[in-house]
Amino acid sequence: MSEYIILCGLIVDLIGAILMYYGKIFRSSETIEQMSKHSDHEIRHRIFETKLARIGAIFLIIGFGIQIIGYIVRY
Repeated sequence: MSEYIILCGLIVDLIGAILMYYGKIFRSSETIEQMSKHSDHEIRHRIFETKLARIGAIFLIIGFGIQIIGYIVRY
């Protein structure tokens, strides 16, 4: 049972990490060029990245908490 709890925590951590770095990993060269021009698109894109990073951080915190609970249940 505790193995499944720990596995769920790791999956939530993985989702959180992907959300945090989504904008940087999947950014196209077009987006990079547009971002250097200080446009409305840049502002919206950076706001979107910030929101994803915040959600990703929450997922990481929850995932680590789930893992801790899994280890406590195990021992």
